[in-house]
Amino acid sequence: MTAQPNHEVPLVVVLHEVWGPDSHTDKVCKRLGKLGFATSVPNLYRGNERLLTAQNISDAMNAVWDLSLEERKDKKKVAEELARKRAGDVASEVLSVLYDQEFRDGLMETTMEAVREGRTKHGTIATLGFSLGGGLSLAAATKRDHPNSVVAYCAEPPKETDLRGVSVPMLAIYAEHDELMAPKVPGFLGAALRNRNDLTIKTFPNTRHDFFNEVKEDRYDRAAAEEAWEITTAFLTRTLKR
Repeated sequence: MTAQPNHEVPLVVVLHEVWGPDSHTDKVCKRLGKLGFATSVPNLYRGNERLLTAQNISDAMNAVWDLSLEERKDKKKVAEELARKRAGDVASEVLSVLYDQEFRDGLMETTMEAVREGRTKHGTIATLGFSLGGGLSLAAATKRDHPNSVVAYCAEPPKETDLRGVSVPMLAIYAEHDELMAPKVPGFLGAALRNRNDLTIKTFPNTRHDFFNEVKEDRYDRAAAEEAWEITTAFLTRTLKR
């Protein structure tokens, strides 16, 4: 029996971190459910589940953590860093997939498939993503078949040229001591101001990347995470519930 569309209940598409869906993703969905939202979690790694396990990804990320996002797309720099860290072939294979442009395009298409499917069932829809998933959430705002609003934690912002004409409300939450993302925040804010985008940015002091994820015990900041969630729920309620 096919479930009937329920346009009375807004949907939030939850986009997981680079580690893949985990207990953190499940908890976010449960918290959204208690607020009256439906949720869906697209399988961003479909077809690559055997390689892209949480452990394999963790090993690979640890090997290149000192490289910027731009440097991670440079195969020569990545190879040099892997050799310096004495990382194995599996780490190399994981990184070659994660930073392959065709793979990244596939992640975006999977995200938009979830948005389009959600639209037919729920009408009103948002995306909420973390780190890698946060970048996809922000990018969804730039697409023609965009969601009604987007939320992103510790995410790479869209290029300024992609922000032109974007009217979707965006909420972007960052950590102060995030080596990868914090340097991009001023440019993102400036681009949004120039393009007159509906953007809310909040940076939490004395926090690090993954501060919202209780699975990452060494980075989790309870006080900041609770405040970030209050901001998120207020934003989603404002932009989704009529």
